[in-house]
Amino acid sequence: MLLAVLLFCVPCMTAFAEAPEQKGATISTTVPSTCNITFISDGGRIEEGGNDTHGTVAFERRSVHTFHIIPDEGKVIDKVLYGGEDVTAQIKDGYFTTPPLTRDMTLEVFYKESKPESSISESSVSQSSDIKPVVTGDSTNIFALAMLLIFIVSAVLTILTGKRKPG
Repeated sequence: MLLAVLLFCVPCMTAFAEAPEQKGATISTTVPSTCNITFISDGGRIEEGGNDTHGTVAFERRSVHTFHIIPDEGKVIDKVLYGGEDVTAQIKDGYFTTPPLTRDMTLEVFYKESKPESSISESSVSQSSDIKPVVTGDSTNIFALAMLLIFIVSAVLTILTGKRKPG
């Protein structure tokens, strides 16, 4: 019942909202021609086309940009946030390409210490010593061995049952 009353009132409200001399509503807005990207990169630098980007930079609206993320010596990229969203998986060889810019964004890069070469090789050596080699044989050899085993077992059973004579 309440739903029927509401459905009846909604078209009436729409009709009363419009003045007799007005035939529609005008909505206007100003769309900026540029969008800003704020770069935060403590532990490395971010370049576009070989030029360092610092602080906040204005770019043309709907433009797409590719940034090269270069960690300082002894650091590697840990996490990359673009507009608050984790885009670390989208980084390819240190490069990140933005979607078309439609609003102001922040590109924030987090770094971590890289492991020294010696610890990497030591860990790979210790892991490889835990792995046991798998020996595979030719299936015909396995079949022949199984047949030989069956033959020996049947021969032993025949000999054992043949010695016992009922008596």
